[in-house]
Amino acid sequence: MGRYANHEEFGVNAPVNYREDTTSEIYLEGMSAIAPPGMRPRKSRGEKFEEKTDFKASARWHRNFDQAMFGGSDIGDTDFESRQMVLESKRNGIKRIPGRRG
Repeated sequence: MGRYANHEEFGVNAPVNYREDTTSEIYLEGMSAIAPPGMRPRKSRGEKFEEKTDFKASARWHRNFDQAMFGGSDIGDTDFESRQMVLESKRNGIKRIPGRRG
């Protein structure tokens, strides 16, 4: 069984979890795991990564996922950022399911 019961639940939860789970610490942990012995990724790279995973990035990720998996986006192709904000603010009784860090 999938993590989310339906597509609405996915739209409310997954972009928020994406933002919360994509931190500089997680990025640096992952990069350290694949780095050659004795080498470590620079902290500035983790900070740049986190800057690129903000609200706009999560809304774009949601739109792209919808287009790839379902052939269209439930938040539309134009003004999808504000539609994502509306979706997250008006959950319509949809339960919040925290991500890995929640």
